[in-house]
Parts: sequence; structure tokens; C-alpha cells
Amino acid sequence: MSPRLPLALLVAAIAAVSCRGPEGDDAGASATDGASESSTGGESEGSESDAASATASTSDGTGTATTTDATTASTTDATTTDGTTDGTTDGTTGEPGPWDDFLDAREGYLHDLAVPILACVAKYDTPNPAFHGCIDWHSAVHGTYALLALYRLTGETGYRDAADAVLGAGAVAEELQNLMAVKHPEEIPYGYSWFLTLAREREDSTGLVDLAPLADEVAGQLRNWLAARTPNQLQSGVLADDYQSLSWAAYNLWRWAEHTGDDGLAAEIDAFAHDVLLDPGFDGACPLSQEEIDADDFFPPCLHRALALTAILPADERDAWLAGFLPPTLTLTPIVAPGNAHIAGLNFSRAWGLWALWRATGDAEWRDRYVDHVVTHVEQPAYWAESYNQYSHWVAQFGVLAIALSYDE
Repeated sequence: MSPRLPLALLVAAIAAVSCRGPEGDDAGASATDGASESSTGGESEGSESDAASATASTSDGTGTATTTDATTASTTDATTTDGTTDGTTDGTTGEPGPWDDFLDAREGYLHDLAVPILACVAKYDTPNPAFHGCIDWHSAVHGTYALLALYRLTGETGYRDAADAVLGAGAVAEELQNLMAVKHPEEIPYGYSWFLTLAREREDSTGLVDLAPLADEVAGQLRNWLAARTPNQLQSGVLADDYQSLSWAAYNLWRWAEHTGDDGLAAEIDAFAHDVLLDPGFDGACPLSQEEIDADDFFPPCLHRALALTAILPADERDAWLAGFLPPTLTLTPIVAPGNAHIAGLNFSRAWGLWALWRATGDAEWRDRYVDHVVTHVEQPAYWAESYNQYSHWVAQFGVLAIALSYDE
């Protein structure tokens, strides 16, 4: 990793150019200049804004994008007595393997990913009271989540300070009023699901529960929305590779129910998992092998169905389902040079599901795929640190969530 500015100086520098308010010259891209996503499309593919781009250095310290050959990125692991691999050493040389290398590098990755996140959260791209940066409400929400996760994982207080700067009591109260008035219906289910992740992180990292009233409102609206889906909407939503993903909604509602001890909500999502997500028809319609074929998604629907089910199902049911669902062999290579902005977060969002499979099975093959996807994309900063309109307002935040999972094992 290349030398970094002290975090306090970095935060101050970003604040100086980004926090001038909606009338400032550096207010960033606005939702009215064509940079915002449409209600049905993906992240915008507008022209690059040089002033808004934040370039992070690659691990080789050159500041240039490095290309990882996805077919050779992982090192062969040492085989354990049960036939699986432990990932700790190279099976031929005895040297540390990809997992140990990742553990050594992950905090540096987090600091690099933080650069565009700090920049975008502080901007005034929209008139939203708290979540006004990062071009749109949901990206500002998961940007704020990422800052709090960065604080928890690294101990650097500057990240928390940057989150606190947008989560003032008055701004949070206004956001609650907006949510109660359903001023962001386009954020259901995707943005609302991310808000529940933010609210959990706020309490986990700081002990503060100031976002809990908003999260309760979000959870109530989201559970009602989920219950109102028609059979056709359920079918398309489970298979959705975009903002309409029902697996992402169910997963985050389940995590919120666990976090708050809401037995009623937990029972509803458990029933949804058994009645809808566990339908064996989806095993055929959405096998894991499909993810390699459809490498042009915003979200990986088959992996995220597994993400939700492995979290929600009891261990015995989970293991029985996985025994029939997981293929004996699987080709799933990280994406190098994604073809458009919509795909640029896919390596990271795949990693969420790959980590869930590793935790559920203990098979290091899934962990090594997780590492391969995370490292491949972090080492392509052109697709997360540059071009504010296309990448730097959202992709790094997906990466923080992916890496954060490895701390919670």
C-alpha cells in the first residue's frame, strides 16, 4: 500500500471541498443533471466528473489499476484430513495462502475504499436532510453505513466523525418525517433494506440508537410491502438481479428481527423463507452456475437467495437444502473490467453470498472464492475510486460490507 494522509487531514480536506451545501461550486452531481438512476435502471452511467473522483492507490503503490487473472488468482490450499482445505498455506511450498494474505491486507483495503466514501457522503447532491450525498438516498445510506463500519473495524475516529456530521439530531428527525410520509417509495425494497443494515451498524459501532425509530418505520413498511406481493411478483422478485431483489429484503428484515428481538417479524420472515424462497422450483430456475453465465447483473440473484436462506433456516434445514443445491463443481470467476457501471459492484455483492456459503459449510473453497472476488475488485480502483457518476459514489461501499464480513466470523 502506498503512504496515506493521516485520516484527520483527509477528512478535513474532503470536507473543505464537499460540504459547501447545495449552492456551493463543489456540490457534486445532482439528481437533476442526469446522474441519478432511473426508477428501473441501475447506477447512472453519466460522464466522469474529475473534481468528484477520488483515486485510491492499488496495493502495489502505483496508483494504477492492476488486472487480476481470475483463473489464477487463488493459490492451492493445504488439504485437511477431511478432504477440505484450510486456506492457511500453499499446499506445495508451505508459504501463507490467499486467506492469510487477505487477512494481512484487509485493513489497508478498507482505508483505500474509505477515500471515495468520505468524499461522497459529505456532498450535497440532493435536498435530503441527512442522506444528501452520493447522488441518491440509498447510496448515501450505505455510504454512511460504510463509515460506521470503517470506524468499528479500524478504530479510526475520523470515520465516525464523518458519519456523525450527517446524522445530526435535526436531520435524523426530518428523515423520519419523510419516511413516515413515504417520500422515498422508489427505495422499497433496496434502499430500505440497506437502511436496516445502517441502523444495526450504528448501534453496533457506537451504541447509539438514534436511528432505531427510522428503522422501525422502514421495517414496518418493508414487511407490509413484502406481504402484499402477488405470486407473479414473488416469482420475479426472487429471480430479480436488481433493486427489486426479495432475497435482499428478506435477509435484512431477518437480521433486523434478530437484532431487535422482534419475534413477530422473525416469524413472518421465517414463513416467507419456507413458503417462497425455499420453493424447489427456484433451485432449477436459479442454480449457482447461472451466476457465471449472467455476469452482467447488478445483484447475483442465486447467490443472494442462498445468502438469505443460510441466514434464516435452522441449521438442520439449511444443511439439507444445501446438500441438494450446491453443485459438485462450480466455475465462478471474478469480473475483470466490468462492461458498464451497473456491473461494477457485482464482485463485492457476490462476495457476500460466497462468505455465507463458507460460514454455512466450512468448505474453504467458498472462502477462497470470496477472497478472489474481493481482492480482484479492490485491485481495480478504476471501478470503485474513479468516475463519481459511475462508480465512486457507491461501489466502494459494497466492498466495505464484503470485507466487514470477514471480521465477524
